[in-house]
Amino acid sequence: MGNATRRALVLAGGSFAASSWEIGLLAGMASAGVDLRDSDLFIGTSAGARVALHLANGTDLNELFEQQFKPIPNLPSPPPPDWSSIRRECAEAKAAGGSLDAILGRFGKIALTHASLAPADLQARRNTMAAQLTVQTWPEKPVSIVAVNAETGARRVFDRTSGVSLVDAMIATTASFGAPPAVIDGHHYIDGGYHSSNNADLAAGFDEVIVLSLRAPPGALALVPLEESVSALKASGARVTVIQPDKASEDAVTSGSPGSPAVRTPTAKAAFEQGKRVGGGGEPGRA
Repeated sequence: MGNATRRALVLAGGSFAASSWEIGLLAGMASAGVDLRDSDLFIGTSAGARVALHLANGTDLNELFEQQFKPIPNLPSPPPPDWSSIRRECAEAKAAGGSLDAILGRFGKIALTHASLAPADLQARRNTMAAQLTVQTWPEKPVSIVAVNAETGARRVFDRTSGVSLVDAMIATTASFGAPPAVIDGHHYIDGGYHSSNNADLAAGFDEVIVLSLRAPPGALALVPLEESVSALKASGARVTVIQPDKASEDAVTSGSPGSPAVRTPTAKAAFEQGKRVGGGGEPGRA
């Protein structure tokens, strides 16, 4: 047992486009005989954290896949944030330079400026998240959920040893600009995707790492690119496989806004076909 290969599966963010692609891909791979639910660690950022929880809980992949064709229950429809202002302010925050934490601290201030911090809205978001989760407690299998401290800019990883509820961890990792943040230990926490859409470097120490990630869109706000995370993993001695959308999946992902539920069905369908090829050895991804 001591020589067994330890594998981490990294699930990157990207709203509905990311989660539906990851689910379709994983279901397709499983249909071809490769079931990644037997990984030893799941690392989830933003939308990828939702998928990570399902995998750690052993949720049936066909059932998950079928859900991509149905409306999402308890889906709120808040007013869209002022993205033109947010992107301008974030560009200024990056241009001011400094460490990752310093820049992310400025991002955090911007996020808090554009989100409601009213207690009623924070509680409403908590109620919505609790209603969306099929389980309220951390899975037995290891899951790492990534967020950013909005005050300090420091990245924080939540897991079952953190003393933080699963609901709060999920609110934190999905608190993109405009969404009420999580309040944990007196600090506000926002989407870990602003540090990195994948945070794959957190899998250092594992023998094998598989990263499922959309391609970064133009103007992406994540500060650490995928290539940098992969380089860090390779330096740690890990065997790394990166799987990204093929042409058909990419067309589906970009057919609408990543945050629109309308992309779920076409993306999941295309991803399932891609997953069958990946699982069958015809499309292994890239290192």
